[in-house]
Amino acid sequence: MKIRILGHRVRLRLTQSEVEKIGLNESVTEHTNFGVGQLTYTLETHAEGPSVLTSFEDSTIRISVLQTEAKTWADSDQVGIQTPSDARPFVLIEKDFKCLTVREGEDESDMYLNPNTVC
Repeated sequence: MKIRILGHRVRLRLTQSEVEKIGLNESVTEHTNFGVGQLTYTLETHAEGPSVLTSFEDSTIRISVLQTEAKTWADSDQVGIQTPSDARPFVLIEKDFKCLTVREGEDESDMYLNPNTVC
């Protein structure tokens, strides 16, 4: 799972196996170690309530998606799930596509085939 943060916008991109886990109501977690501390970000599911929930506590970004939406997303060609555009933070969760140009050192074996044919 990759994370990109810009201002109040958070974007998560997941590989095929990570999307499969979310569709099965399992969580996906990554860590970034800064030497003196660690940033953790987790995507999980919840049974009822809003489509997407967010929290930040103890250096952990936690994003949770409604189970029924996660299952639909995982089992379809739907690319992403997002919060309303005026939400703070705005969250976009997407399937990660292979790049159209080769990037040395990048393992794209578990990414989705890119539907585009040109950049």
